[in-house]
Amino acid sequence: MADPPPSSAAISAAFPAPPPFYKSFTPANLARLSELQQENPSLTSDDLPPDLRNLLPPSPPPPGHQYRAFNETHPNSAPPPADAIPKEPPNPHRLLQTMRQLLVTFLSLTHSLATDPDTWAPKWDEMKAMFSEAHGIVNEYRPHQARETLIHMMEEQVERCKLETKACKEACEKVKMVLDEVENADGVVQPHLGVQGGERSKAEQNQDSRMVTEKRVWDIIKKEVGSFD
Repeated sequence: MADPPPSSAAISAAFPAPPPFYKSFTPANLARLSELQQENPSLTSDDLPPDLRNLLPPSPPPPGHQYRAFNETHPNSAPPPADAIPKEPPNPHRLLQTMRQLLVTFLSLTHSLATDPDTWAPKWDEMKAMFSEAHGIVNEYRPHQARETLIHMMEEQVERCKLETKACKEACEKVKMVLDEVENADGVVQPHLGVQGGERSKAEQNQDSRMVTEKRVWDIIKKEVGSFD
């Protein structure tokens, strides 16, 4: 069953909660999607059942539509040409300069509100443009953020593997010590007189020795792993 569409209040919130369609990404749904894509490689989200439509990204809206971001409505303009997109890495100085200009514009806006309130609109539009520029600069750091996040995850995985390897080595050393104790736990039983006054047979002595050995082995195991009671 498909999730109900989010309310307009949730969409227009300044800091909206995560979208509810993340619940659709289950192993069963992903397996069904993989089967459908194998049957039809050109599958789109409109061709899927309602409970699987969220697994594929929707088609981008045509130019002229609007979208919301940070409780603001923005026009969906055509994307810039490829040669207009800067190829250089993000520059922190450019972000710092934009923030300084934003502070200066904010002071100018407060001065306009105090002296001539009718002239606030141009300053406000200028601040909105600076916010959009700062937002774009921050988005340029997304690849760097993803790379650093991946490095951190790999470092955590390596550290976890090192701890598991260390624990395995310690367990192996402990097992070797236990095996050495078991190997040296041979029972030695002195021959003594039987019921009729004669010495016990060799088979009886071997049985007693085996019982003593087994008892020592069980004592060693109980000492290492605890009692089985």
